[in-house]
Amino acid sequence: MLCLEVEFLTGVSVAATPYARDEPEWPPHPDRLFQALVAAWGRDEPPDAAERHALEWLEGLDGNALVVRAPAAHRREVATVFVPPNDARTTGNAGAKPPAALAPTLRVIPEQRKNRQPRAFPAVLPQACPAVARYVWDPAPQSDVHKDSLGRLAREVTYLGHSHTPVRVAVAEDSLSCADDNDDETWVPKNGAALRMPHKGRLEHLVERHRQSTNGRIARPAPSLVTRAFERKEPQPPATLFDGDTVTVFADDGGFVPALEAFPLVAKRLRDALLTTAKDNGLEIPTLISGHDVDGRPTAEPHIAVVPLADVGWTHSQGRSMGLALVWPRETDTPERKAALRIVARFVGTSSSIGLLHFGRDGSWRLALEPGSDLASLRFGRYVRPARRWATVLPAALDRHPKDRPGEELAAIVAQACLNVGIPPEAVDGLDVELHKHSAVRGAPSVRDVRAALPADSRYRAKPLAHLVLTFPTPIRGPLILGAGRFRGLGLCLPLDDGGEI
Repeated sequence: MLCLEVEFLTGVSVAATPYARDEPEWPPHPDRLFQALVAAWGRDEPPDAAERHALEWLEGLDGNALVVRAPAAHRREVATVFVPPNDARTTGNAGAKPPAALAPTLRVIPEQRKNRQPRAFPAVLPQACPAVARYVWDPAPQSDVHKDSLGRLAREVTYLGHSHTPVRVAVAEDSLSCADDNDDETWVPKNGAALRMPHKGRLEHLVERHRQSTNGRIARPAPSLVTRAFERKEPQPPATLFDGDTVTVFADDGGFVPALEAFPLVAKRLRDALLTTAKDNGLEIPTLISGHDVDGRPTAEPHIAVVPLADVGWTHSQGRSMGLALVWPRETDTPERKAALRIVARFVGTSSSIGLLHFGRDGSWRLALEPGSDLASLRFGRYVRPARRWATVLPAALDRHPKDRPGEELAAIVAQACLNVGIPPEAVDGLDVELHKHSAVRGAPSVRDVRAALPADSRYRAKPLAHLVLTFPTPIRGPLILGAGRFRGLGLCLPLDDGGEI
């Protein structure tokens, strides 16, 4: 077996596909890696013969034996820039001296600096740390013969694709790191997207194109015409017990809009309104809505969480409440779900008195079902996508106060809160926790403002409130809602590591 691993040292891959210069290439095609190895081979004059034999052996390996493994990645938005093309030729003599009379004022500008062309540098951000792509040939006959030569070439490769992509390339010695049972990475086996492959004669083609360039011709290497179909098989990241795919979204439909920091009270009013709707219509009240068992005691089973949807996480966010969402448990009994949905349907019926949350002298807030909004702040998908870094929109109500060693105790408390919402222990091991008074999400209220808005009889007043920034060792799929107040919106988290606005 042969395994070449490529680590992206800045966590970014800048490389465009040859046939669509504004589209990023991910994972880097095997032929791109082969060209980088050939460029490293050309560092010496004359090039090393043993390394040439290793490259000829590599290009002759069976393409059907290759598996490419790379982390899942998302595209980074880039702007078009205007730069001098690499192959531009100057028509004037930039080194010529101007006439003496014009010397004080004349500026001689090479023509290639004037001839700027639009270029895009598309990039992707691998969702792993460290970001490593692996190219595994199994079997790879005679790999032991050429492994040392390939290792020398790999150490000389400094970037892959664009020079903005510094990399570390190595021949992996640990076969376990290249095994096919690593759930942390995306598989790219067979039948799907076509990746360009090295092939017999590829090295000689690249050498010939280089020879033509040194003789005064512009002869860029043509992309490999040999491709192999690959299929992207993405492992499912660990998820919480909340279901991000069947969320019930309500949008602001007029009236008094409560402040975001008062959302725990809003969630309580919605729960009370749903219970009243059930009683008024003679409907059975399921545990999913009440949060209590048949004996009236708080249930240990997951039930519906009410969370805010607000103008937060954007550049100019001001924290305005835009609506709210009912987040259902991932596993619910079908009769219970139907009973809960009947109550929700009655609450948002056609009567003028339905769909209202009352706040005394302040007025009433009307809510309307919003299955698919054009407003980005009402799209619940932003709270669901997999990510390693998360930050609270509303502070989390911790289950207990940190004691003797605050840092260590806090991490244990938050780790237990993660376990309580269904995140597996292996995904919590190595969790990094930051504690703040203010949220890392733009527009979100501070701990002080949320505490001041809690009613005098709120059970969360006795709980320590804190804004959290969590960094998991692997991506976690949301929705992530942590702490004792998670069923009333406290501890709702938003992903941070998308490279965009937070």
